[in-house]
Amino acid sequence: MLSMTCLYNQTVKVAATVDKDGFEETKAKRQADSTDAISSFLTRRFGIAGGLAWLGFLAVGSLGKQLKTRWEVAEAEKGTQEVTSTAQVEITLPSGVRYTDLRVGGGQSPPRGYLVVVDYVGKANGIVFEDTKLRGKPIVYFFGGRPFTAGMCEGTEQVLATMKAGGKRRVYVPASLGFGSQGAVLRPTEHVPDKQGVVPPNSDLEYEIELVRVSIPPS
Repeated sequence: MLSMTCLYNQTVKVAATVDKDGFEETKAKRQADSTDAISSFLTRRFGIAGGLAWLGFLAVGSLGKQLKTRWEVAEAEKGTQEVTSTAQVEITLPSGVRYTDLRVGGGQSPPRGYLVVVDYVGKANGIVFEDTKLRGKPIVYFFGGRPFTAGMCEGTEQVLATMKAGGKRRVYVPASLGFGSQGAVLRPTEHVPDKQGVVPPNSDLEYEIELVRVSIPPS
């Protein structure tokens, strides 16, 4: 069995092809969860254990410049500040999306194309359709990628763009910037087989979003 360091080194050698064989393939097939897409190439190369190990590196943090170093994580955590209830202010964007900072992150904001790790609770018309924290499995995807994945939408992208790693926001998204008249179904995936959330058509959305990590993409 490959050691973790050996697996990482081999992963870097093939990472340049992940976008073509993973992310672009996801676009073509319009898969529901890009976490599977990111790991699909590595799973084919190294087997299930290898693909899951790579996701473990993303979600937990590990070796090399692909991910944040322990020092960077410590610095981000040091700059993170909780916002007291009396200091919380709701901001309305020109699009109609509203958000309130619950925690201001001390890390990096996500440039388009970077990998992000996100935990969130999503509600449609007041009913929970996804809770990644309860499941213990945050979503991992390329920020700014299309199609939107795992319950994310235009409204959440607008909010995440100005967040910093470690931050948390309460977000309101009108249906027009959510899933519109089509609604959405969060289908089970290889890594989250119990996923089954449903967003009815024309639903206004509420989120509590935490930007856990921002990492440079494989290159």
